[in-house]
Amino acid sequence: MLNLPIVYKALGTLVYLEALMLALCLGVGLAFGETEWATFGIPVVVAVAAGFLFRFMGRNAENRMGRRDGFLIVSVTWVVFTLIGMLPLLVGGHQPRLSAAFFEIMSGFSTTGATAIDDIDALPRSVLLWRSLTHWLGGMGIVFFTIAILPNMGGGETKLFAAEATGLKIGKLHPRISTTARWIWSIYLILTLGFSAGYYLCGMGWFDAVNHGLSTIATGGFSTHTASIAYFGSDLIEWIATAFMFLAGINYTLLYVFLIKGRLTFVWRDEELRLYILLLLATALGSTAILHYADGLAFTDALRSSFFNTLSLQTTTGFTDEDFMTWHPTVWLLLTFVGMFGACAGSTSGGLKLVRLLMLAKLVRAEFRQLLHPHAVLPTRISGTTVTAQMGRTLMVFFAVYLFLIFVSILAMVGMGHSLLDSFGLAISSFSNIGPTVGHEIGPLASWSSLSDGCLWLNSFLMLAGRLEIFSLLLPLTPAFWRDE
Repeated sequence: MLNLPIVYKALGTLVYLEALMLALCLGVGLAFGETEWATFGIPVVVAVAAGFLFRFMGRNAENRMGRRDGFLIVSVTWVVFTLIGMLPLLVGGHQPRLSAAFFEIMSGFSTTGATAIDDIDALPRSVLLWRSLTHWLGGMGIVFFTIAILPNMGGGETKLFAAEATGLKIGKLHPRISTTARWIWSIYLILTLGFSAGYYLCGMGWFDAVNHGLSTIATGGFSTHTASIAYFGSDLIEWIATAFMFLAGINYTLLYVFLIKGRLTFVWRDEELRLYILLLLATALGSTAILHYADGLAFTDALRSSFFNTLSLQTTTGFTDEDFMTWHPTVWLLLTFVGMFGACAGSTSGGLKLVRLLMLAKLVRAEFRQLLHPHAVLPTRISGTTVTAQMGRTLMVFFAVYLFLIFVSILAMVGMGHSLLDSFGLAISSFSNIGPTVGHEIGPLASWSSLSDGCLWLNSFLMLAGRLEIFSLLLPLTPAFWRDE
């Protein structure tokens, strides 16, 4: 049975957190002399009022939380955060279309990085910071962040963790989930500061450096400039961004073991990490050869652009330095493939996660071996962990739902008048939380503002489904979820 009062209580706590973040942006705007205080003043008031209302509705909540309560809290939180988070764009007149404002902030919280704003440079600094903060907060997870700083969530930390981290391979660093969350968020914060400092030392102004640090660690892709990383015209900044994106795509459990424990051998034994590096090198070096020999780019430029764009899409960060649609079509396919699967589970990267690709490959190999030796017991293991039959079934269901949603979305967008290539690129980009997309109408450098309202709402749904790994979003939409048992 659903415990709705505890759901309201948790939502109230979470919305207060968003009010605090909005107030921070209001303060930054006033510090920079931005006189339109209502842009964030009204959203702060709305967030505080909503938080108070939710807390009041949950005032008599029993101190228990079921698994369904956790799933409902997670799915509703992301929608509520986006509804409140889009208010600065609407109130300030920076995006008057409701669908586009919702899309923009959903793109931020889901760390997709696609934008429906045509002129990013014209935005006030408070709004630019808000866009970056949506990335930073959504990167590791809104609820996960709250578990770290406010562990008393009705005794349901494990339920919330399981609901928001359905696709994550984050090991328990401590018996208490809240302690694990604090360790991981500490590393997240340290890397955020390190990335921001690195960008500043490479030539960015401090405001640009902070925003790009927030965006990079979250593998988001929002920039403070319409031209993204290309605005700075610096090879050094592109290389340092490439290195930072690589780190952001690694499982945070491994980063903890390496940075805190110093156990490099343990980290290197992780099969998913090795696959991550292998795919990176194969795609980047293959693209370098194609760009150099087929497209005639200078070798150093081809090498830089290949590694930058490969990691930008593989980690689903989505920074851009140039229009890769002008490159050889083979490169489009390579970048789409790595973007679809993303980087490591347990990172802030989107996509299907490489651990699923690894598991699928091992299950296929095991099936062939089983056909040759039908009576043999042939366990499948990934980094020493046995893949159970239940894990295999969950994997197959995940891929089936993923392919079904992609097919239906492509069909819907083709029906809206978009080409097959553009529809395919938009669906993959949104569902895998990539940002840049393969297409001629909406390419990697284009704003998505030209899309119809229906198309923007559809892609907003896909972004949320991809961020929550499908199940957490779809479960509350099933009739069985609401039946008392």
